[in-house]
Amino acid sequence: MTLELIERLSSEAGKLGLEFLLIGGHAVNAHGYERTTLDFDFMVPSADLDAWKAVLSGLGYRPIHETKAFAQFEPVDGDGFRIDLMLVEAPTYVKLMAGSEVRTYGGCKIRVAGVLHLIALKLHATRTWDRAVQGKDFYDILNLIRINRIDTGSPDFQEILNRYATPSIKERLLSDLKRTV
Repeated sequence: MTLELIERLSSEAGKLGLEFLLIGGHAVNAHGYERTTLDFDFMVPSADLDAWKAVLSGLGYRPIHETKAFAQFEPVDGDGFRIDLMLVEAPTYVKLMAGSEVRTYGGCKIRVAGVLHLIALKLHATRTWDRAVQGKDFYDILNLIRINRIDTGSPDFQEILNRYATPSIKERLLSDLKRTV
């Protein structure tokens, strides 16, 4: 089901010239930290939302929630993965796309957020109370750093940490990383 969905989505989006960037749990998996995820998260330009609604409708999905920054869809038949679209302005999308990596899923190649951008997205997500309490994003970040051997002293990482991490998350993350060195 997973590969089939990615292949169908990629094919239908391609017919309309739509681009997407894989983020979230499946992107975490693509960067080496295997964990369970029950949805697909994609970053898309906000200007393309109406076209994405048409694509997802054609794939048997219906919208269930929408804000300025997110749109969520579920399978009409209730069987399958939910799809979450993170909606961003064109400059943000172009920046993350430039730092992305191509990965093969089934018979198609898709773009996956680069590991530092994925960490930035995960740190940003921990700013909300419910996501911070769940802890999933924190462990994604910690394991992405370890598995990908991120230099936590590098200027690029420090900029991300200082920009997106709350003081408590930053302190906890650096403390946990020191214990495992």
